[in-house]
Amino acid sequence: MWIDKSEMPHLWEVMWSELASLEGSCVCENEGEVWQYMGSKIEGERLTHTFRHRYHPRSLNLEYRHICTKLTGEVIE
Repeated sequence: MWIDKSEMPHLWEVMWSELASLEGSCVCENEGEVWQYMGSKIEGERLTHTFRHRYHPRSLNLEYRHICTKLTGEVIE
């Protein structure tokens, strides 16, 4: 599933804000690489949003982050 910013602006903001709170920034630019939204998966009553950074500034490796929210947009810890 793909979350469209124009169709679901609240959810889009929530998932990117949660990534920023985990990482200190939702960009984390390093050698031209930044966080990229890869898609979302419906799992029962929740959504799992996947982000990828191809050259993370701390690890200098490929990194993935998974942000879980309820269908309403609340973040699930």
